[in-house]
Amino acid sequence: MTSDCIHCGTTFTSTNLNESFCCKGCEFVHELIHEEGLDRYYTLREGISIKPVRSVPFETHDFTWLEEFVHEAQVKSPAVKRLEGEFSLEGISCIGCVWLVEKLFLRRPGALEASTHPASGRVHLSWVRGEMDLLAFAHELVSFGYTLAPRRGGTVASESGAIGARLGLCGAFMMNAMGFALPSYLGMPDDFAFAGLFELVGLLTATLSMMVGASYFITRAWKAVRMKILHIDLPIALGLLIAYIGSIIGWLWHIRGLMYFDFVSTFVFLMLIGRYLQLAAMDKNRLSLQRQRPIPDMMRSPDRLEKVSLSELVGGLRFEINPGQSVPVAAVLDHATADFSLEWINGEAECCNFSAGRTVPAGSIYLGKSPVILTASETWAESMLAKLVSSERPAVRVLALERLLKFYLLAVLAVGVMGFWWWSYFHGAALALQVMISVFVVSCPCSLGVSLPMADEIAGSMMERLGVFIRQPLLWTRLCRVKTVIFDKTGTLTLERPVLVNPEVVASLPRAARLALARLASGSLHPVSRSLLEALGREGQAMLREEQAVVVEDVPGAGRRFMEEGAEWSLGKPGWRSPDLLTGVSQHDAELVMNGEMICHFRFQESLRADAIAALGCLKNLRYRLVILSGDREAKVSDAANRLGIAASDTHASLQPGEKEAIVEQLDRNDTLYLGDGANDSLAFNAAWTTGTPVVDRSLLEAKADFYFMGQSLSFLPKLLVLAKRRRRVVRCAFAFALCYNFTAIFISLLGHMSPLLAAILMPLSSVVSLAIVTFGLRGWVGRNRRVDLDAKTVHVHHQGAQPPASHHDSGSDRLRPRPI
Repeated sequence: MTSDCIHCGTTFTSTNLNESFCCKGCEFVHELIHEEGLDRYYTLREGISIKPVRSVPFETHDFTWLEEFVHEAQVKSPAVKRLEGEFSLEGISCIGCVWLVEKLFLRRPGALEASTHPASGRVHLSWVRGEMDLLAFAHELVSFGYTLAPRRGGTVASESGAIGARLGLCGAFMMNAMGFALPSYLGMPDDFAFAGLFELVGLLTATLSMMVGASYFITRAWKAVRMKILHIDLPIALGLLIAYIGSIIGWLWHIRGLMYFDFVSTFVFLMLIGRYLQLAAMDKNRLSLQRQRPIPDMMRSPDRLEKVSLSELVGGLRFEINPGQSVPVAAVLDHATADFSLEWINGEAECCNFSAGRTVPAGSIYLGKSPVILTASETWAESMLAKLVSSERPAVRVLALERLLKFYLLAVLAVGVMGFWWWSYFHGAALALQVMISVFVVSCPCSLGVSLPMADEIAGSMMERLGVFIRQPLLWTRLCRVKTVIFDKTGTLTLERPVLVNPEVVASLPRAARLALARLASGSLHPVSRSLLEALGREGQAMLREEQAVVVEDVPGAGRRFMEEGAEWSLGKPGWRSPDLLTGVSQHDAELVMNGEMICHFRFQESLRADAIAALGCLKNLRYRLVILSGDREAKVSDAANRLGIAASDTHASLQPGEKEAIVEQLDRNDTLYLGDGANDSLAFNAAWTTGTPVVDRSLLEAKADFYFMGQSLSFLPKLLVLAKRRRRVVRCAFAFALCYNFTAIFISLLGHMSPLLAAILMPLSSVVSLAIVTFGLRGWVGRNRRVDLDAKTVHVHHQGAQPPASHHDSGSDRLRPRPI
């Protein structure tokens, strides 16, 4: 069965009636908010879905950059009492988040002012020097699911921000133009004392609208034409230019039938609204993930006084890597021994132990507690990781749209010229010019310019409720062509960390043992430790805050341990601290031991994402081809493929990044969707038609994916693909209406009955009708061959002549059951 998370509102598959949260992180934050008396957050956020918290409160975050920021601010302004800074903030999305973040900040000693901006994902803080503990505030934000990060550059949001400023000004220009045009429509005589003044004001407002708003579309259209690309901005720009030039001619010659000043201002305003809706949603999703890259930009080097950048890495240079960071180049380990994860390289999440003198491959993620020294064996330019990070997906042109625009523009031009010739032959040049300009004006794609962005906005908001966030506006068009869905295994089809099979053991431990387990698991990047820390939940975090900290020792390749009051506690592999208890082959994966006596053991297993079996079964019922490309071992990949019902011929294991890319290139006919999460999927991303990625702890792909998803379920995937086809049907309906409207308006223009007043009425009216078609169509569209109710809690799929997919069993979760209606 499916439910809505009572913290974030995300729809998820629950395994029992009492399950109310989509993840442990949401449960943790919900309890914390109630405990702190901050329940107003839910009142302010009512009815709005936000991103799932996931494992943010249980993660170890490195805020050394924040300490350096505060120190630099104090050194730069030694006499200033008030300090301030602007930071990126991941996780903020609504007015409730704004209130909560500012409340948490202002209640701390030394806090002065907090200003939070959800649209840009930034927060501006002011505090008193020496009285505010900014580092403690950053850690408190983590407990509530927010992550403070250095401020990123503003280039991503600049376009939507600039359009927002243009939109406000053009709205004022439109109101003035309409206000001063209204008297003439109501019968103001030409000899009225202020008639000329009103026309002059209309000219000035239209001119300002062209300078402020239309210039955006004209510039983009000109750049596209220079690149020999036809863009939707071209007919918009041409329509605006023709209407404005015709209005200037009408004003100079005193021909009222040519003066479309109010039309120009209104058209500019409506087009800016549509473009702002389209870009603002994309920018918000792009800015919502502000995490620092696992690849360090600057590193300390024992061989140099200053930090070195990636480009300065050369063979033989020693450099330092901090916990959680990725080794940027192949390098020899100088440290005695250290643990690394190779999940970016081969897709396997298991910890690998490296001894001194061994070469650590580029892309390995350091899992230790303190920094380690390595000696570079290659330059950054030679590193495979550099090739994966710097590779970009090629730009995609929508050739069908370009052909359609070419035909449409030629047809409108031909009709307008023919109308001019006919009317000039029988009625003179003045009336012929009015007819031709009216044809060009009414043929502008105003209704589509507003309704298409609205369709994207509605579809995007539907998917956001399922934890899916769209980054590229062309995604919906691309998804309609998808026939093959390609999956990476580890972190995509499976969860990023192993799942604790026996969580009841944690709950049954005495308090002293739970405290020891929390201390041993806290601060570790090992996937087993992080799973155990999540299992301890709210109580584990509370004990860590309340009890005195201890010094935990990492033993690479074995585990962790600490001493307290003569007792040694350890968490590690079986037989490490209790060798006499280990006989034969161990049936468990980790042990909690005190003074050589095993207190309990833990078993972990790699688990498929919730609803993975049922979601892929639904995709097969929809006749999509399913493929797995993984760097993991053959046995593990085959086992996952068998459980998911994927054919052996479509299952590929032990692949290098280049091999993944080659297979995708062979499969792709502009019809592949690739889902992956690791750096080893980067090249395959470039070869795929469209891409998506789960948000995991360490990933580079959110910045280049067409969409990303949060949470632990794959149930959204069939809904996303079917919603794309639903949107296509609705857009076609809006396009059909736009054609009917344009044909009718052009016919009226050719008859000589079109006037600026009629055009000013028909244009917004057509936009309203198009918006109604899109809004009601996406909310309740019923297709002839398929029905998918995205507002319901399950996906319903029906194909004529198709049978529902075979039932699969997934012991870990309930299933998404596609069934015919």
